[in-house]
Amino acid sequence: DGADGADGPDRPDAGHASPSDEKRCSPSIEASHLTKKFGDFTAADDISFSVMPGEIFGLLGPNGAGKSTTFRMLCGLSRPTSGQCSVAGMDLLTAGSEARARLGYMAQKFSLYPDIPVVENIKIFAELYGLSRQRREELLPVLSGALELQDFLHSRTGDLPLGQKQRLALLCATLHEPPVLFLDEPTSGVDARTRRDFWKHISAITTAGAAVLVTTHFMEEAEYCDRIALIYRGAMIRMGTPDELKASCTSVEDPTLEEAFIGSIEEYDKNNPQ
Repeated sequence: DGADGADGPDRPDAGHASPSDEKRCSPSIEASHLTKKFGDFTAADDISFSVMPGEIFGLLGPNGAGKSTTFRMLCGLSRPTSGQCSVAGMDLLTAGSEARARLGYMAQKFSLYPDIPVVENIKIFAELYGLSRQRREELLPVLSGALELQDFLHSRTGDLPLGQKQRLALLCATLHEPPVLFLDEPTSGVDARTRRDFWKHISAITTAGAAVLVTTHFMEEAEYCDRIALIYRGAMIRMGTPDELKASCTSVEDPTLEEAFIGSIEEYDKNNPQ
């Protein structure tokens, strides 16, 4: 995967307020020794980490590295071969539907109904999430304003430009104000301004206390994350803040995150020859 710029951007919410200590005492997402095998092939191997309320946690890795497999297990779309995962304090393996009701999910591939107006897609998701009509009508102008969708509410969904489709998908994923939000390559294919608007919205959600797990291959976007796990050859080879990951790269003076990422892979390959 290529980088999207050597220098990371200023985080839209630089210094955003953290939730109270009480809210931060227990993880919103927990992965414990997650492993996924397909026959003799191990797609994800013994992966463990936790994400706290108000934290943006990134899964970073090249295509085929295992980050999507890990992501799918954590949001209940794929059952692990072994290990456990919980969302908002609920075990995904035993309280699946209840746990999934507490999360928002935005797929990489646009998956809303193309032949109906934008506002009808929003109404469908509101009903799926059990929102009252009053609450939906309170939230709709706020969210559509934040994501600049006000002028598109009565447009046919399939006719929207790609950037507006992605904004709509994010609105539908966050409509029920979930405490946990899963974003799979949320800005793939959109322009730089739309990406920045997305991250402003995501940062506002975490300021309110939600935990966000995001996959991305844009290095500049990874700078927005509070912590990052590097996934490679099915393993989590390094985890830390963007600054910690850069500091771990001693072969380059003042490395970018991309250089630190490449350095971690080269070190892993050297120590774990196939």
